[in-house]
Amino acid sequence: MSLSLSCDGATKVITAGGEIDMSNAHLLVELVEFLCRPPLPPIALDLSTVTYLGTPGIDALRQVRELVTSAGGRLTLRAAPPFVRNILGVTGVPAQPDLDIASARATATVPPVVTRFPLARWHGGSRRLAPRGSFDGTVPADQPASAG
Repeated sequence: MSLSLSCDGATKVITAGGEIDMSNAHLLVELVEFLCRPPLPPIALDLSTVTYLGTPGIDALRQVRELVTSAGGRLTLRAAPPFVRNILGVTGVPAQPDLDIASARATATVPPVVTRFPLARWHGGSRRLAPRGSFDGTVPADQPASAG
């Protein structure tokens, strides 16, 4: 991971790039802790060049949000890639920070990911995979109920 700190007017901009994982996520938290001293500036977190966000990275973003909001500050996420926005949306991390309009617009165009798995059906004692296609949520009447 790479971290850089710059200023955009009164806002302190932290740019994180590369992989945020267990070996480096704490560095992001430590930098925000350093910035959370009075007088607390608005803080923007630019994630535009993040290529991987592991569980420690998600936890670090939660800690960053908590640090800034508990100190009475404002945290803005900038330019998060679609995969980061999806991860954060699922985990509920961006519930408090503002999201800039450019990031929101970029994710609005990303189609949802749908994974389909073939269903197993029992016919005459042999197991065959169901034909490929969409699943409408119904189970054929001749198919035995699964045992759990």
